Parts: sequence; C-alpha cells; structure tokens
Amino acid sequence: MPYSAPADEPNSGWRETLGLYRNVLAIVSALTLLQGAAAALSVMIALSLQASGASNAALGLVAAFYAGGFLLGAILSPAQISRIGHIRSFSFFAALAVIASLSFTLGVSVIGWAFVQAVIGASTAALFTAGESWIADSSPSNRRGTILGFYHVVAKIGAIAGPFAVMAGANGVAGFMLVAVLFALTIMPITATNRSQPEISTGTPFGPRKILKYAPAAAFAALCAGAVNNAVAQLYPVFAQSVAPESPAVFAANFNGALLAGAMIGLWPAGFISDRVDRRLVIAATGIIGAASALALALFSAVIPKSLILILGFTFGMGALSYYAVAVAHAADRARSDQATSMMAGIIVIWGIGSIIGPVVAGVVMSTPLGAAGLFAFAAGSLALLAAIMLTRAVNTDAVSGDEKEPFNATQATSLALSEFDPRGEETNEQFDLFLAWMASAEEDE
Repeated sequence: MPYSAPADEPNSGWRETLGLYRNVLAIVSALTLLQGAAAALSVMIALSLQASGASNAALGLVAAFYAGGFLLGAILSPAQISRIGHIRSFSFFAALAVIASLSFTLGVSVIGWAFVQAVIGASTAALFTAGESWIADSSPSNRRGTILGFYHVVAKIGAIAGPFAVMAGANGVAGFMLVAVLFALTIMPITATNRSQPEISTGTPFGPRKILKYAPAAAFAALCAGAVNNAVAQLYPVFAQSVAPESPAVFAANFNGALLAGAMIGLWPAGFISDRVDRRLVIAATGIIGAASALALALFSAVIPKSLILILGFTFGMGALSYYAVAVAHAADRARSDQATSMMAGIIVIWGIGSIIGPVVAGVVMSTPLGAAGLFAFAAGSLALLAAIMLTRAVNTDAVSGDEKEPFNATQATSLALSEFDPRGEETNEQFDLFLAWMASAEEDE
C-alpha cells in the first residue's frame, strides 16, 4: 500500500516539523535542481538564438512553444503518473529532458528548437506534477503551510542559482551540457529515497468560462501573470544582452537573481495584507509597482547604471511576480469548499494560456524600434491594464468579507497537483504561511 501521511496528526512542535522536512527533503531537492535547470536553460536558449541572428519575434515563438508544452504536460501527465508510478514517471521525463537538452548542441534551428522546447516544457510540467503530488501526500494537513512554504523558498533558491551555473559556458556547447547534467541530477534524489510512492488524485480543473463566472478578477490576474511573468522569464537574457553586451550571461544571472529575490520578499507582505483588505486592491498595488518599475526599465535602461537596473529588477519582481498567489487566494474566496481544488487547478490552466500568449506578443514588441527594452514596455502596459481592471472591479463589486476569506497560500503555477496540496478546500485548515506556522508551533510548545 502506498504511504499516505495521516490527515489529522496532532501538532507536536518544531521537532515534528523538522521530521516532516526530512520526509520531503529528497523530493524538494529534486525539484530545486529542476528549477535550476529550467532557469539555466532559458538563458542558454535566448542568448544562443540571439547569437545565431534569430529575431526577437522568433525567440518569443520558441518561448511560447515551451509554455504550450508545459500546459499540455500539466494537464496530461497525471494519467501517466497514475499508470506507472511516481519514480518511473519522474525518471522517464527527466531522461527525456536530458535528451532534449543535449539535442540543442547539434545546431541552431528556430523551428527545431521550438519543438524541442515544447518537449522540455511538457517534461518539466510532468516532473513538477510527480514531485509536488508526492510532497502533498507526505504532508499532514495541519503542517501543509509549513512544508509548502519551505518548498517554495528552497525551490526559488534553485531558480536563482541555475543561471549562475551555466554563465561561464553560456555561448557554447558546455552550457547545454551543464543544463543536461542538472536535469540528470534530479533523478538521483528521487530514485535513492526509501519513501513509498503515493497515489495521485488531481481534480478536474474548472474551465476558463466557469472561473470568469465565479472570479473574473482572479481569471484576468492569472492570465496577466502568465503572459508577463513567462515572457520576462524566457526573454530577459535578451534584455541583459542589450544592457551588458560584454558579459550578457553574468548580467542575466544577476538580473534573474534580482527578479526572484524581489518576488520572495514581496510575496509575504502581499499575502499578509490581502488577508485583511480587498485582495483586488493588493493585486492593483502590486501591478502598479511592477508597471512603474517596468516602465523605468523600458525608458532608461540604456542610460542608467547597471546597479540601478538591478534595483529596478528587484522592485519589478516585488510587484509583478508576487500577485499570482493573491489572485489564487481571491479565486478560493469566491469558491465553495468543495470547488476549491478545481477552481485553483483551473487558475493554473488560465495562467498557462497567458504564458503561451505573452512571449509571442513580447517578442513582436521587441522587434519594433524599442528593441530589447520592448520586453518591459510590454510588461508595463499589461500590468497597468491589470491595475486598472482590479480597481474597477473593486469599485463596482463587493469585496469578500474578512470572515469568509480563506487564508493566503504562497502558491505558484507549476502543476495541477499543487491544487491538491492546498488545504483551503478542507473544512478546517491552518494559516498557510511559512513564518506564521513556525510561530504557531513555538507558541504551542510553550
């Protein structure tokens, strides 16, 4: 029988929490390496295509193929994982990602690389589905907030470190080989663990039309998050190349670190505030912060110091990369408890649709006289529109009352399985915050 953590295990303090960390450490390690591999690959793809003379529109198309593969993999992979199990599925899709990464060393082809990126996107989504459903199964409901916060923080560190791992060989075969090594390394913790494989049970996601009926503000925010955040995540190396042509890989790694550090810092206060005021106002505020930072990057990146560009990248991350989880919380507020899982899974699908559209549009904007700075012109316009819609919705429709709100969850758009991890669909749940969970444990110990 597969191991499944007890649903209502009583709290027993920090020792129990550390024990739960050990239960998921192998899976979290594998997914952290996966985040690093995906982040490193985005640098390699963008800089290599640009060095070959590909247009920015072509780069956007390749990024859209990755997003399309990711969305397809997120929807279809649960059936495959249920059929052959987590370890076999994880090993299969990681091996597929290794082969696809090594195929980039055979030569540059926009069309060929687009299809390979679709394969990698599908494989990455399947790997997240297998890993995150395993984490969910290994975490009792009264500790899910702590475990999920731990996973998100550690995985973000992997995404920051990935580009630094390949920056030395970013314009050659060595970079792609290092990416393949990172994908291969993800297999080791999974196959070495002695934990039993869980069962997977991913709810059917709501369609976009149904989410628009229940929570239109959340649907648009998720669409904008997918469009802007994936466009920036896939195409920021091109912007780095324009800012620092003498060392694009080094600056790209630093800029990526600034973006994600801003996201990590901005997420917690955004969530804390959104539990106390209308979440749409919080989304609007973060959108304004992101739009202002993006506009400054679009207008002044050619004339301001690199250190100031990194600061603007940090503030952009605080705004643009922190509101998706608030949008998911808003959707959960609008859903019944029995609808929460399907609602949150559907939000990920909407995010995926936006992540396909965004790089294509951003690539076209970057092909205008704006050049690489057009990436942040696209981001500024999209985020300004987001803020305007959120403010309009907040004025014209009533907010959810405080006692009807579900606790904020620092979630991310990686797999439909993550919606099963979220306790907001349960009759009782703990505050879904890494730091508050630790505080609660300390108080109980006393």
